[in-house]
Amino acid sequence: MTLCRRCWVVFFAAFTVFTLSTAFCRSGHAEVTAIEIGAHNRQLLPKGKEADGIQGDFVLRNEHIEALIGGNLPLRRANMTTHSLYDGTGSITPGCLYDLSVRGSNNDQLTLLAPGNLRGPVSTIAIRKDGSDGQALLFVHRTAARGDGREVSHLYLLEKGWRHLLILSLYENKGEHDWELSPKPFVKGLRSPTIAQGITFADAMNPTDHQGYAWAPTDYPDATDSLDDTVLKPGEKRSFALVVAPGHSPAEAYGVVAQQRGGVSTANVRLRSGGVGVPTGKLLVRLPGDIDLPGYPNDAGDLQLLLPPGTYGYAAIDIGRPRVSGSFQLSSDNTTSVDVSMESASKIRLAIRDADDHFSGPFPCKAQFIGIAGTPNPYFGVDIQAHGCRNQYHSERGDFTVAIPPGKYLVTVTRGIEYTHLTALAVVKPRETTTVTGTLKRVVDTTGWVSTDFHNHSTPSGDNYCGTDDRVINLAAEHIEFAPTTEHNRLYDWAPHIEKLGLSTEISTVVGLELTGPGAHFNSFPFEERSWLQDGGAPTWQRDPRINAIVLRDFQQGGADRYVQINHPNVGKYFRDRDGDGVSDGGYRDLERFVDAAEVWSTEILSTDAWINRRPNRTFAWLQLLNQGRMMYCIAVSDAHRVFGNGVGGWRTYIPSSTDVPSQIDYKEMSRHAKAGRMVMTNGPFLTVRLTDGTLPGGHTIASGSVQAHISVQCTDWIDIDRVQILVNGRQPSNLNFTREYHPKMFSDSVVKFDHHIEVPFTVDSHIIVAAVGEEHNLKTGYGESWQSEMHPVAFTNPIFIDFDGNGFRANGDNIGQPLPLGKQP
Repeated sequence: MTLCRRCWVVFFAAFTVFTLSTAFCRSGHAEVTAIEIGAHNRQLLPKGKEADGIQGDFVLRNEHIEALIGGNLPLRRANMTTHSLYDGTGSITPGCLYDLSVRGSNNDQLTLLAPGNLRGPVSTIAIRKDGSDGQALLFVHRTAARGDGREVSHLYLLEKGWRHLLILSLYENKGEHDWELSPKPFVKGLRSPTIAQGITFADAMNPTDHQGYAWAPTDYPDATDSLDDTVLKPGEKRSFALVVAPGHSPAEAYGVVAQQRGGVSTANVRLRSGGVGVPTGKLLVRLPGDIDLPGYPNDAGDLQLLLPPGTYGYAAIDIGRPRVSGSFQLSSDNTTSVDVSMESASKIRLAIRDADDHFSGPFPCKAQFIGIAGTPNPYFGVDIQAHGCRNQYHSERGDFTVAIPPGKYLVTVTRGIEYTHLTALAVVKPRETTTVTGTLKRVVDTTGWVSTDFHNHSTPSGDNYCGTDDRVINLAAEHIEFAPTTEHNRLYDWAPHIEKLGLSTEISTVVGLELTGPGAHFNSFPFEERSWLQDGGAPTWQRDPRINAIVLRDFQQGGADRYVQINHPNVGKYFRDRDGDGVSDGGYRDLERFVDAAEVWSTEILSTDAWINRRPNRTFAWLQLLNQGRMMYCIAVSDAHRVFGNGVGGWRTYIPSSTDVPSQIDYKEMSRHAKAGRMVMTNGPFLTVRLTDGTLPGGHTIASGSVQAHISVQCTDWIDIDRVQILVNGRQPSNLNFTREYHPKMFSDSVVKFDHHIEVPFTVDSHIIVAAVGEEHNLKTGYGESWQSEMHPVAFTNPIFIDFDGNGFRANGDNIGQPLPLGKQP
């Protein structure tokens, strides 16, 4: 380190008058800068999957790295789950490190690094040196008055040539009580932090993003040489120094930090196969303590290791290639070359086309690879990745190649619930590529309806690390045609991602959000994103759900097309027992008047149990709610946070549309239909219901004695149903229950499983709901090993309200044989 002892002392002696020795004045330091971000220079914000900079933040950068520190701004926080409202400690983190990456990589993967677990308000954040003399310095200070007697200061320091950031911290106890101090940094957003030889290293949450980090305490004048917990007595002060580095892999970042702590030697590693670099490989270097340090090669298959002298074992691995193990020796006086020869990878190439348009454009689809005849299922990558999540691969194109270990596989390809599926046997031999070709045909006729998902997430939400590109590919592969952006507490726009991936013809979106807190959650759209503001300019959550609904209705001038829904509600709590004590208090009165729909979907539409596995059956509770006159429409969504397992496609909602072309879908039309309840919920079957007078689900009509409903159910070749039930006021009349067992002539084995006009009699005002269920079937073909595969195929409509006497619809008050729900299990 080059900062002199005098400067360190001056830093801690005078927080607001910071001076440095002129020994550091050099020429030619334009590469080092400290910048405050404003409207004029927002283009300087670091980029990447976890990049989170806004106006008022500060950027430090040199020729090698760039870092972003949160400004002293109202409500400045990383995301919803970083010291969130849920833990009661306050969520703001000004003065913390939000972004750090290799300069120009556009690959930030860090959510937050808080020195000494810094959180809460600070007093000052200011640039003390702008880099013009070779040093960029940012000063963060919390006074004793602001810190209840505990004074805290942090200095972020960057110089020319450094591949690391130095964080100097001083803690002074000016209070009257002992201070139990933990100076370790709080780090969020990284995979498996591991300590090796005093250095902590971590990978990105998705290792294929090829970004690693490392940090450690470092020697510095007057600084404690560790980050161990300590106690500061009144009047005591203590200082600490932390070095943190990004790299293209954990190994690269580890080497940068190791170099700051002592002597290191260099190993230049080359991964080759037939003389060609292997950029997809990974090198695991065995460190003392049997710790594996992952290194990722560049596009040429090369990586450089900086490690203390010694002998190191390694393993080179890559999907579809045999593992290669070896060792190398590092001495202190030379550079070592390590050449690793790997076999050619075994692969499966898929060329999947649309049976109707012969691959005239992108054809998104999902492939599952199931090991057979003793071959285990492959593992391509983490659950949050579209291009290889466990044994699945989601493609935006339909023509792709997957490296896979040799063996025998059953390959299943799907594209949502409207297309046929493809199953093929693939025998993969070492070092060879096996090709699977085929077509998928759109057989379910959904003309006049589009497939939507009004609730799913990617990494800007804060409670998951699924890349936004991965989410968009997941949506397209499952054939979702309209999906508002609904990140937690953040206005964000998926449209640029859709365009970048070439999927503008497949899916449309609009800016929305999920407003989230320790109570009711809400989704709403449309909004305008303001990416340079905290949370994209989103409003903040309030305790009373009615206030949230009103805020969302009116935010950014609202309008007739503003749609608001309540998510996964606890029906008993919100509508009957707001304090959850098991005694009815009316809940949040009139809540249903402030929302357009509720996520009360489930496979339990035909269950008459109020509780299932000790959890409330919210769909049954919704039926009871309708009978109490609290009218609210249902909507089905995925609420996806990953790609595998909790991805999109398992549930969706069909909504009428004047166009069947996804790029031409009008979000205003989607909002109007959703607000009117013209929605059909499904995890597989495509169900339509229309009365002879044209009334659709969600509609109202006047009729005496009976109505005739045209019910049609279509299923693709991997989905089936065996029951159609019409519910009247939430009950299931036996004369309106049609099953394949007892009414075989009413069911077909073709795409159109059921297509009949059914007379529905009634003697009072009634609402009718139609459900189609495959009670003897599952969804395993389309969803493989995920939890979704165990579901029965289910589709059901929103209610159609029938006024029997012409005096306006009146609910009958029936509780359907069960006590009305409360906020907790009785």
